[in-house]
Amino acid sequence: MMKFRKDINGVRAFAVLAVVLFHFKVSAFSGGFVGVDIFFVISGYLMTGIIFGRLRDQRFSLLDFYLHRARRIIPALAVLCVVMIAFGYLYLLTPDYKDLMRIIRKVMLFTSNYQFYSSSGYFDSPSQENWLLHTWSLSVEWQFYLIYPLIILLLSKCFSESTLKALVIIVLLSSLTISIVYTPIDRSAAFYLLPTRAWEMLAGGILFLFPAQLNENIKKILEYSGFAIILIAILTIQETMLWPSYLATIPVMGTMFILIANRDSFITGNIFSQWLGKISYSVYLWHWPIAVFLLICGLVHKPIFMISGILLSLFLGYLSYFIVEKRFTLKANKFLELIKYILIVAFVIALAALMISLIKHHANIRQNSLFSETFQKINYAVEHKTNEVTKHCLISHDMPIFPECKIGEQAPSVIIMGDSHAGVIFPAIQKANTTGSTILWAYIACPMIEGAKFSDGRKDGCSHLIEDKFKLLATAYPNVPVVFSNFLTYFFLTTKPNLYFTQPAKDRNDFYQQYKAAYLQTMCKVAKTRPVYIVKPIPRPAINVAKKMATHLMVSSQASSINIPLEKYKQENHYILEVMEEAKDLCGVQLLDPTPYFCQDEICKATEGNMPLYFDDNHLTEYGSMRLIPLFKQIFNKQVISTYPVPTNL
Repeated sequence: MMKFRKDINGVRAFAVLAVVLFHFKVSAFSGGFVGVDIFFVISGYLMTGIIFGRLRDQRFSLLDFYLHRARRIIPALAVLCVVMIAFGYLYLLTPDYKDLMRIIRKVMLFTSNYQFYSSSGYFDSPSQENWLLHTWSLSVEWQFYLIYPLIILLLSKCFSESTLKALVIIVLLSSLTISIVYTPIDRSAAFYLLPTRAWEMLAGGILFLFPAQLNENIKKILEYSGFAIILIAILTIQETMLWPSYLATIPVMGTMFILIANRDSFITGNIFSQWLGKISYSVYLWHWPIAVFLLICGLVHKPIFMISGILLSLFLGYLSYFIVEKRFTLKANKFLELIKYILIVAFVIALAALMISLIKHHANIRQNSLFSETFQKINYAVEHKTNEVTKHCLISHDMPIFPECKIGEQAPSVIIMGDSHAGVIFPAIQKANTTGSTILWAYIACPMIEGAKFSDGRKDGCSHLIEDKFKLLATAYPNVPVVFSNFLTYFFLTTKPNLYFTQPAKDRNDFYQQYKAAYLQTMCKVAKTRPVYIVKPIPRPAINVAKKMATHLMVSSQASSINIPLEKYKQENHYILEVMEEAKDLCGVQLLDPTPYFCQDEICKATEGNMPLYFDDNHLTEYGSMRLIPLFKQIFNKQVISTYPVPTNL
C-alpha cells in the first residue's frame, strides 16, 4: 500500500479550488480549468504506484484495482445523479429533462466525454448549461483506469520493468504529440478524449517510475516553482486559447515539480488544505450543478450569490464525503463487492430510463399540482413546438431519397423551402392556406440557395436536396408559389462561415460577395416561372427563451419577460435585408416581413404573458408561429396586402 502523502492531498485542494472559482466566474481565475489537468497528473502518479508497486511484490489483482476505483468514484457519483433525476423532474422542461436522463446513463457508463464531444465544445455557451458537463473528466479517468493496468499486466508477462518504463515514455510522448497536432484541427476532440489526455496521467506515472533523490534545498525550490507555475497558469491562461495542446504542459509541469519535491510543507499540509483535499472529489461533483443553476438564473456574476454558491459547494462536498464516500468500504468477498457496484450503476441507469419512458408514454404525467400552471404552459409550448407532420418532414441527416411532404389531397397551392425555420412556420402557412395542399421541403441548417456547399462536409445532404428540388421545380408544379424561409442570420454571425458557393471564402467580404451572387441568381431563376415569397429574418432572442422562463420560475413565482431590441435585429440582418430588397427589385419577388407581428415601439417580444413565443434562442413555438397567419394569407389572395393586420395584444 502506498504511503499517504500530505502534499498530494494538499495539491488536490488547490486543484479543486481553482476549478470551483473558475466555474463560479471569479474573474482572476480565468485559467482555473487547469485544475482538472492537475488531477490527471495526481491520478497517473497514484495509479502507476499501485500497479507497479504490487507487480513488483507479485500481488497485483486487476479485480482488486477496479473495485478500489469503483468504491472511490461510483457511490458519490450515483447519489449526485439520483438527486439530479429528482431535481430535473421538478424543475426542468421535458426536452431538457430527457436530455439529462440520457446524459446520466452515459455518465454512469463513463462515456459522457464522447457525448459532450459530439454535441459542442467545453467552453461553448450551450455546454455551460449542461448540468453534468464536469463528469467528462471522470469518464476520461475511468477509461484510463480500465485500459492502463490491463495493458501493463499483459506486457509485464513478456517484458522487463525497464522495458515497460520505456514503453510508458513512448506512449506519453505519442499522446502529447497527438494533443499538440490535433488540438488546432478539432479542439473539442482534443479536449474531451482519452488519446489526447493520456499523456497528462502518464506524466504523473513517470514520476513514480523514475524517482529522484534530492536534497532539501532543491525540493524546496521545486515545490515553490511548481506552485508559481500553476498560479501563473491559473491567472493567465484563457479559455479562448487552444487547449490542451502544448499549453497543458504548463500546469502538468508545475504539478510534477510539487510531486517530485514530496515536501510536507505548510502550503499543502495546513488544516484547510488537508480538509479540502480530503473532500475534493465530492466538492468537484456538487459544485458544477450549483454553478449551472446560478448561471441559468443570471445570478452567478452577483457577488452574494457567487460566494453563497461556493460555500454551498463546500458544504455539500463535506456532506457527500462523510455520508457517502466514507461509508463505502471493501469487504472480503470480492465477488459480492463487484455485484454491489454493478447494481448501483444499473439502478441509476434503470431509473433514468424509467423516467424517460414515463414521460414519453404518459404525456400528462407533469400536468399536476406539483407544477405551477405557468410551468405547465411553458412545458406544453416546448413539447408541442412543431406538429407531427413537421417533425417527419424536416430532414436532419443525409438521405439518398428526399421525402415529398405534402399536406392535403388537393393540388398544391404553395411550396415552402428552407431549413428548420421553414418547418416552424409551416403550421401557420397550413392554417392560412384554404385553397389547396401545402408542400414542405426543408433540411435543418440548409440555406436553400443553389450551389451551397459546406467546407466541413457535414451537410452534403443539404447540397443534394437543393440540387434535387430545384431540378424538380424546373419541370413540376408550374405557377405554384414558393415561399423561402431560412435562418440566414446564423451564417452572418459566425466568425468563419463554413458555407460557400464557388470556393471556400478567403474572408468575410469574399463570403458576402459569393452569397449575394448565388442568392440573387437562385431567386431570379425560380421567380421566372412562379410567384416567389421570401420571409424576412425572424427576430432572434439569442437566449433560450423557454428555458429562461422556466428557470426564472425556480426563484420566482412569475416567468420572466424577454424582449429583443429592434435595432439589434436590424444590425444583425442588415446585409441579408439589403440583398433581399435587391432580389425584390431585380427579380420581382415579394418580401414578407414578420417584425410587425412581434415588434412595437422598437421592441420585439419573445414572450407573451406566460407563454414563450420561441422554444429556444431562434425558433418560434407553434404558438408563436400562429401570429403570422395573417401575414401568410396574402399568398393566397389575388391582390397583395400592402398593410399587414397586426395583433393588438402585443
